[in-house]
Amino acid sequence: MSIVLRTKNIILKPSDEWNVITSEPATVGGLLTGYAAPLALIPLVSTILFTGLLGISAADMMGLGSAIPMDLMTITGMAVVDFILSLVILCVMAAIIKLVSPSFNGTSDKVQAMKLMTYAGTPSAVVALVSWIPFLGALLSFAAIVYGVYLIYLGLHPVLGVPKEKIAGFTVVIIVIYVVLALVISGIAAGLLYTTFLGNPMMGGTLSGA
Repeated sequence: MSIVLRTKNIILKPSDEWNVITSEPATVGGLLTGYAAPLALIPLVSTILFTGLLGISAADMMGLGSAIPMDLMTITGMAVVDFILSLVILCVMAAIIKLVSPSFNGTSDKVQAMKLMTYAGTPSAVVALVSWIPFLGALLSFAAIVYGVYLIYLGLHPVLGVPKEKIAGFTVVIIVIYVVLALVISGIAAGLLYTTFLGNPMMGGTLSGA
């Protein structure tokens, strides 16, 4: 199935699509390179085009004016790091869900766990096309996250065989784990990025136009 059709189906008719996805032959590598990575390119390209080329700085997005101006090279580097981290978090989440699933009477299967997290991330990747638009982009991004949670909720029973009475609890656990994992990895990455792009005196001078 093409990426476009899969994207359309998982967003517009998720219940039917999860049933199709459940029985599809797949591998972790195939899901990563055939779907997750191509969709993760959307926010990567969007950041470079709309944030980099339009000259919007990280400070602008945080409401800090022009205190931290960034050039296109810096923005591109940070977008690439975000791209890599999104795939790392996806793989780690799949591994964790595989381990936790039996506690909710679900299947301990890394491929099925990878399917769940890969396809549930579709709305957020697609919305990245317009996430750069002030206010509307933020609103749609939040809606995409909520819809992604709903996709996880819908997919737990068909994909991992989680009993319906345990779906809500497992969904909450997945979200908590994801948030903690994302905060930890993002915090480490932010420190490295600051040291690399903003903490270097020579780089700081370049960014400030000195």
